[in-house]
Amino acid sequence: MIKSKIISWLMSRLDIGKLDKMFVRVPIVKIVYKFLIQRTINYDFPTHIFVESTSVCNFRCKMCPRTEGDILVGNMDFAIFKKVIDEAGQYGPRSFSLYLFGEPLLAPQIIEMVKYIKQSNPDNVVVITTNGSLLTKEKSEALVDSQVDKLAVSFVSPNKETYLEKTGIDKLEQVEKNIEQLIAVKNEKKSAKPLIFARMIVGHDTAKQAGEFVKKWKGKKVAVELRDMHNYGGHIQESYVKNTRRYPCYHPWLAPAIHWNGDFTICCTDYERKTLLGNIKEKTIHEMWTGEKIKNYRKLHLQGKYSQISPCSNCDVWNIYSDLFFNWQKR
Repeated sequence: MIKSKIISWLMSRLDIGKLDKMFVRVPIVKIVYKFLIQRTINYDFPTHIFVESTSVCNFRCKMCPRTEGDILVGNMDFAIFKKVIDEAGQYGPRSFSLYLFGEPLLAPQIIEMVKYIKQSNPDNVVVITTNGSLLTKEKSEALVDSQVDKLAVSFVSPNKETYLEKTGIDKLEQVEKNIEQLIAVKNEKKSAKPLIFARMIVGHDTAKQAGEFVKKWKGKKVAVELRDMHNYGGHIQESYVKNTRRYPCYHPWLAPAIHWNGDFTICCTDYERKTLLGNIKEKTIHEMWTGEKIKNYRKLHLQGKYSQISPCSNCDVWNIYSDLFFNWQKR
């Protein structure tokens, strides 16, 4: 329980991605880091869960798999949501990302969901990633009052024309104003939460714009993040991953996903549900997280047999965070 509280505290206050990149630069620190990260793995219940509050979206981003294939569209029923949070409550503080393949601010009960997570356990961490177009003053006030821990607004470019071309929506200037409004609301309410991220998803054709993006948000009370574009299991061609030496992905150990209809999969990129472990309407998360299917997926990852798992064979989302495992564990 103490370990869970420490993890939750770190998740709510730190930029985990930045820490990951910093620690792996020094060999001896990298060893210690791997050891500590492995201590955060919980084989009884996931440390972090992506909970798809909705799969509805108001953007048509070219880099999103929903533009290439069929996405089951719907909103998570609150009864399903409660079942997830209630079960999580048996295992101590956890962190939850309330998004997957939709725009979470379109979820009819998104504020109620945040409040329920916090009521279940005040040490739970809530993360929301949004395109920011619906971040009105009213919504900003509700999010601040609900004490969301982290709110990341995703951009594809700091350039208006490029933004429109990639998202299909002319909303860049409005989104930028919405973030500034959220900052103002935080100041008015004297709230430390949420930690606001201005995040740019960097692709081959926008890499040269990254410096402009950082400059635009520097000194504006937001955490600026550059994240390389991944290929969603090989379904899109705009990946910007630089590391080609494959290693096991963190998702099967740390961060599975629950789709709006209750389907439980090993990864947030599996929009086709090919690594389906079951449905929470029929099984508990504990049963699926400790079952033979997930154990086999982990074994195949450690053995480097990614081709035997359909969504993993050509995926590069593993590159977002560094390798969690030592070589002796992969033999």
